[in-house]
Amino acid sequence: MGEALTHWTIRLALACLVARLAGQLRWPNAPQWFVWSRAIWTIGCVCFVLHVICAFHYFRQWSHALAFESTAAQTHELLGVRFGEGIYFSYLFTFVWVGDVVWQWAWPTSYRRRSARLTAGMLGYMAFIAFNGAVIFEGGVTRWVGIPLTVALVAGWIASALLTRSQSAEKLSSGSLIPGP
Repeated sequence: MGEALTHWTIRLALACLVARLAGQLRWPNAPQWFVWSRAIWTIGCVCFVLHVICAFHYFRQWSHALAFESTAAQTHELLGVRFGEGIYFSYLFTFVWVGDVVWQWAWPTSYRRRSARLTAGMLGYMAFIAFNGAVIFEGGVTRWVGIPLTVALVAGWIASALLTRSQSAEKLSSGSLIPGP
């Protein structure tokens, strides 16, 4: 039961992360997207926190030392270097996600006005950590679903960047920075 709970809570959290990333690419400033995004993001965060609780309860006996050692062993197995400090990146991931959800609910106006670079940096960090957790350090179905989803998100990000660049070039060449009707 503990293993299933641990695996399914992270899978649901990752699904919400993918939905948030895809939606952010498709509708970055749409007011309707904010409502959906906040719900998806909150559900994903709750699932992730439940995953952390399950992992610490069922696999680490609530011990940071065991989590540190497990991370060190996994990085040594995959990369040939013991790096238990990687657990701190997971802790930061948790802190960032929870903090972002709290900001969305407590101060929605401030949240919607925040820098696009801050959002991109945060989501980029989270995508990088999620990719490592789901594809590099995980196997089985999680890896095989994670790979094509990552490819699709990267393709969407490239397409979005090219479209934005093309639209900016059009505005500059038209001689006006004010969009037409």
